[in-house]
Amino acid sequence: MTDTIPGPLIARAMGRTDPAEDLALAGFAALYLEFLRATMEADDPAAHPLVWTYALFSELAEGAPALAFDAFLACLARCETAEEVAFLAAGPLEDLIAGNGAAVIGRIEAEAAENPRMRFALSGVWPPDGGPALLWARVRAARGSGPDIDRGDPLPA
Repeated sequence: MTDTIPGPLIARAMGRTDPAEDLALAGFAALYLEFLRATMEADDPAAHPLVWTYALFSELAEGAPALAFDAFLACLARCETAEEVAFLAAGPLEDLIAGNGAAVIGRIEAEAAENPRMRFALSGVWPPDGGPALLWARVRAARGSGPDIDRGDPLPA
């Protein structure tokens, strides 16, 4: 597991040409969840000053899927409500699986086998039309019958 996000990736997500400093995953998770909590009900989340954290998740999912998964896990560990996990699942996790799932499915399966929060998060992702059937079958199998966002199950500890 990587514990920092390289500055050049952060700069690109922020639309900057000057290099940004590396950011610890714990710091990123805190900032992303601050953005998430502030914008869950917002009409214009793109106007929030931490919107770059969302853009950074997209950058990572596309170009550094292992690091994107590490960032997702850091955020998942800090979620306080089922609603936060639902947003994290339907956004960054679903994007990662849809775009680069083959690169991380083994880690997803291993994490889900040990972590009820991971299984809970997997209940909040949906395959895109025409998505790779085998990949999404593995996602469903990793989820198992664990706790379910759509059933209104509570957030696992």
